[in-house]
Amino acid sequence: MSHEGLPRRRTRFSDRIGLLAWNTLLTFFNLIGAAVATVLEPVNLSNDELLVLICLAQAGDALSMGAIERSTLLQAGRLRRAVDKLEARRLVAWGRSPADRRKILVRMTGAGRRLTESLSPVMFDLIRKVVEPLGQQSTEFMREKMRKMLSGTPAHVNDVFTDHRYGGPLPVAPQAASQPGPRSTQRPPTWGLAGWLRCCQWSAYVDRLWRRGFRNSGLRPSQLQVLTSLSGAVEGMTMDTIASATGLRQERVKSTLSALQQAGLIVRSLDVAQPGASPVKLTADGEQKVLEALPMANRAADDLYQGVCDEDLERLLSLIPKACGGAWRVRQHFSVTQSLTGTTSA
Repeated sequence: MSHEGLPRRRTRFSDRIGLLAWNTLLTFFNLIGAAVATVLEPVNLSNDELLVLICLAQAGDALSMGAIERSTLLQAGRLRRAVDKLEARRLVAWGRSPADRRKILVRMTGAGRRLTESLSPVMFDLIRKVVEPLGQQSTEFMREKMRKMLSGTPAHVNDVFTDHRYGGPLPVAPQAASQPGPRSTQRPPTWGLAGWLRCCQWSAYVDRLWRRGFRNSGLRPSQLQVLTSLSGAVEGMTMDTIASATGLRQERVKSTLSALQQAGLIVRSLDVAQPGASPVKLTADGEQKVLEALPMANRAADDLYQGVCDEDLERLLSLIPKACGGAWRVRQHFSVTQSLTGTTSA
């Protein structure tokens, strides 16, 4: 069938704009994800398990596995593992639906609710610190655009977005870790948990678009992030500067560099005394790989922001780097706090 008579889709991303937009967004998710992981480590909870608890708290009742999957956007296997671990700790319980024995219902136990309540203040503080550089108006703007971009996902996800700005059935923990900022009196203590759920929904949606848009690239997100950062560095970058530019943890950067070097996409001179200080540079094949990713990134960015008008898109793309700055400071803050706590305990 000929496509000559069909109108061509207008693209709003060209050159490196789409790739840089993807890189910044993934950096944001890396930074805030690392901060949350630091918060959850002392209570031996994974992020997937936290999302299950948030959904159950939001519902205020038992939920089917399908409903939790639609709310969290977790894949079925990951969700099953998270629920199994929570059940082993007696934080949730499950049983068959009386109305339909084929349906499994999951409910939160008292211990699960108490744990979720204990995390509410610190999650409030964490999300507040991330959005602090944006201000109240820009935070609400980003929240609304996130809803718009997720409008193509299952309807249950959009229902989650409607309930939490000024209250809802999430567990309330009134002792926030620090004083709220100006105008934040409108935000209930559950705002942090709801904000994190929204962020994870957005991250999962971005991941789905990534797997669809970059399936032929042969690269993982972290690998393309590193290549993108290196493509603008003529003198190369050290492991520390790569970690700063991508938001990836040091161990993740190290494994990513090893994979890229094995593929012949980067080269690095090894300094035995200070291996982390050795400059890393793209090879000719690495530069070509970045060029091949440009049209994929532009198409994927168009898909991600298709529900956002040009004016709002420009504003949104200017706010995400500011959110990255807030997320970076939050990761540093909670990492230092955990280190001091561990030292005190020892």
